[in-house]
Amino acid sequence: MKRFVLACALALAACGQQQNAEQKQDEAFPVVSAPNYDSSIGPNGAAGIHSPLPMELDAIRAAAPNFMVASVRDHIEGDPFTAITLSAGDEEVFRLFPTSDGARIHSIVTRSTQARGPDQDIVGVATFALAPAEEVAFCLAETFDGSAGFACSNSPGGQFWRVYRVPEGYDGPSEPFDAIDPDVLHDSTLVEMRWIAPRA
Repeated sequence: MKRFVLACALALAACGQQQNAEQKQDEAFPVVSAPNYDSSIGPNGAAGIHSPLPMELDAIRAAAPNFMVASVRDHIEGDPFTAITLSAGDEEVFRLFPTSDGARIHSIVTRSTQARGPDQDIVGVATFALAPAEEVAFCLAETFDGSAGFACSNSPGGQFWRVYRVPEGYDGPSEPFDAIDPDVLHDSTLVEMRWIAPRA
């Protein structure tokens, strides 16, 4: 009888550990594990947003109801502005940038591993070599957090851009884009994805 009770106790403890492990995994990857979150970004939009909505919290909450929506202070080259973040759990998944007048969404950007590009691209995992050639047909050199890199789309006016950073240690030319060593391009890592909203 004691052995039976002990076996039951161990089984319950193991079940509890499995549930705790599953719960921790859900907390670590809230977007992926919750089907209601739209973690996609591509030529047609991001996070379920497909048009240049007003840069207003209520409008963004209505369009992306399963994210935590907040306004944050940001700046580009020292010029301050207000951005809007979409978060899941304790991680920012998307950041919305305003048009020059601050009225509408200009672009939505992600650096999160929770987001998924049109070809299941994942920041920090995908490389330039894996991108479909027609989707990265047009590229420009671009600095990313002080490191050499480049941004690519299907055309100069493309609405979806992938941003790559060249491998660490590369000391060759980083601009113009055509000057970057082809082998370096091949191994460059995806660090950001951007959707540019159509003009209202």
